[in-house]
Amino acid sequence: MSSSSRALPEDGTSFIILGADAVLAALPASPVQLAHACQALGFQLAAPATWGDELIAESCLDRLATYEHPTAVMCSCPLVTERLTRASMMLEPFMLTFVSPPVATARYIRAAFSGQALHITYAGACPGADDESIDARLRPSELLEAFVEQGIVLGSQPNCFDALVPLDRRRFYSLPGGVPTREHVERIAHRSFIELTGDDVVLELTQQLIEQTPALLDIAAPLGCACAGAGEHAMPGNPRAGLLTLEPPRARQRVLDQSLQVDVTQTLVELCELHMSTAEETTPLEVHLAADSAPAPEDVLDDVLDVNIVEVVAPDEVVLANAPAAARVADDESLSVPRRRPVVARAPSSMPRYANASGEMVPRASLAVLRHALARIAKRKARRQPKVERGRRERAIEIHEGLVRGTARTPRSLAIAAGADLPRPVPPPPARHRPRTMMGL
Repeated sequence: MSSSSRALPEDGTSFIILGADAVLAALPASPVQLAHACQALGFQLAAPATWGDELIAESCLDRLATYEHPTAVMCSCPLVTERLTRASMMLEPFMLTFVSPPVATARYIRAAFSGQALHITYAGACPGADDESIDARLRPSELLEAFVEQGIVLGSQPNCFDALVPLDRRRFYSLPGGVPTREHVERIAHRSFIELTGDDVVLELTQQLIEQTPALLDIAAPLGCACAGAGEHAMPGNPRAGLLTLEPPRARQRVLDQSLQVDVTQTLVELCELHMSTAEETTPLEVHLAADSAPAPEDVLDDVLDVNIVEVVAPDEVVLANAPAAARVADDESLSVPRRRPVVARAPSSMPRYANASGEMVPRASLAVLRHALARIAKRKARRQPKVERGRRERAIEIHEGLVRGTARTPRSLAIAAGADLPRPVPPPPARHRPRTMMGL
């Protein structure tokens, strides 16, 4: 990402949006000290990127309330959208796409200061900050270098707000990255929130989609989302939880102005155009059964695994589709290979194999076994679920009829019945029959 070197305007208000990675890069200085240092650098106000997280999380909850699919994937990070659309557009119905948190913050600032001259700078490494609402961009390292050039020491800045009006950095709806909290997802959307953090998050996401789990899935942090706390300056362990330790306690109500209408949704077409202009070119998934046949994607599992089918002619002639172009033509400079199409050699006597992203040849049967295993798990759960629901309904009807007849076996009635069966305590004997003590009393 290239930074803009435009100077601050002499008139108007100059804002700087401090991304999560900028806050982490300034450690051990606190976010309050970082805000004071930005003011000393010439910015009038330092806005937190949490405002954008709040807008995105609230919009996500509104969309989940009427979402038709049981499983949804949070896509407020361009890295997530690029990974899920690298192969094909088959996952589009499951994706909730939004602008990035810095863009949402910039739009909120411009709506709050409508009609005023503003100059907004974003300090962070989010690749989705290319928007007309942001005038300039700085990497966290460039911001720290600017402090050094101006002789501003972060550690010597005040750790509290005195003359500077503090901006509310609390959260209500959101977590770092713009995803809603688990409590809000369960209460408003009636779904569970699943943050996938395994070694192969794409395979885990595929299993969730196959099982149709009613949930909101998030894979931003494992893919390196800077707004979620990941990246170069991420804290060890859980990056998102570590970033929350630097923020004030959670608010009990909304922290943003409800009267401001800010649109943070974005279509997948707009996101793909942005990725094509900013991200590096990657080889998309193309499945070919013959050199002259049209692409034929098999299913969602093959797409999200990002593999290519290569039919082998001979062991020494295997050419991987995902290998760099220079490596493919190293042995034969006269070989002309299309840049974005896999090389396919057809041999009837050889078994088709998959070339995964790491360059290993995997038999097609192994992926078929995995696919069938996931399908069996889904069918087994589908068969077991009606029995569980039927048992719950029968139990509820039994309790209702028992309450009407007065013979319900509820936990309270069982406790009363168990108490009635206990032996009653024996009362003490009359006073005249009590045995005398050694003192004669």
